[in-house]
Amino acid sequence: MTKRKGKAALAAAVLTMALHAGSLQAADEASSLEGASISYDMATGVITAEGDVLLQHGETRIAGAKASYDTKTQQGEITGGVIAVSDAMRLTADAVRLESFDAIHATGGAEVTKDDLHLSAASLSVFDKDRYVAEGDVRAVKADKTFTGARAEFTQSTNYMLIPAGGTVTTADGTFRADYMEGWLTEERYRGTGNVHVVSPPRSFEGGGDRIDYFAKAEDGKGKCVLDGNAWAYQGNNMLKSKHLTVYLANTGDLAVE
Repeated sequence: MTKRKGKAALAAAVLTMALHAGSLQAADEASSLEGASISYDMATGVITAEGDVLLQHGETRIAGAKASYDTKTQQGEITGGVIAVSDAMRLTADAVRLESFDAIHATGGAEVTKDDLHLSAASLSVFDKDRYVAEGDVRAVKADKTFTGARAEFTQSTNYMLIPAGGTVTTADGTFRADYMEGWLTEERYRGTGNVHVVSPPRSFEGGGDRIDYFAKAEDGKGKCVLDGNAWAYQGNNMLKSKHLTVYLANTGDLAVE
């Protein structure tokens, strides 16, 4: 076993690259590991560091209180107030574990910010640079939209959000809740099933049912809300009930129902 204090060159630069959310680019960039105490066991292939640990690879920087990395399994963990910064992504958590080249798992008040996305949860996994799986008191803010629930999955490249265990979506137009929800953010289309409840204060509209398809955009300038199964809708003092309701939401705030 070898042990030294201060700085050490980190031949296993894959750890920092993996915490860059799976990227294996720029492998020729300088890598280093700093800590009050650093050790490397040649027999096991395990590198450990303690005390103000700082891992660097190119522009990627990960700081924490303690780190370990197994060069044989290519798995590692950083604990103690972890902060990882790389390009547009910033990740903070109590602990971050490298599961593989393209998968990391953060626990303990995990938060990630990338571009216009801010996602927080009790635990957070990142796959293939842009797919996030969050569990426990999840709150995701994407531009002017907010998603909350017990679990959420988001793919940034396709702007697709899935909330499979019930939650709420809040937009400038209002909120809707359901037991199962998904959204295509680019198209501003949302779908929910089970105990659906929609509220749109700007349109004085409220509705519900077993299922909802909500389209915020339309070529004719109208959005629409399609409610199925024990569907109901209020606007002002007017109430409608049906197995199927389609409510058109004009930009003027007027409603039309069929």
